[in-house]
Amino acid sequence: MTTADTIKIGEKAKILKILPSELTLNLMEMGFLPGKHISLLQRAPLKDPMAFRLENTVIALRKSEAQLIEVILEN
Repeated sequence: MTTADTIKIGEKAKILKILPSELTLNLMEMGFLPGKHISLLQRAPLKDPMAFRLENTVIALRKSEAQLIEVILEN
């Protein structure tokens, strides 16, 4: 299982599912939905938070939040 916190800068991934948590609904309301494509733009110096591109939006997530997003890497 690969989660969004393991994506390298510049890599693209497709969201497979959001893992169950009290934050699941919040992530889905922000647009992190199965089938959507994301890419990692930046990491803070201590690797937390992380900036993801989701469609035409840049969204910063904590590493713990990104660990809830199961993805498959794309070429």
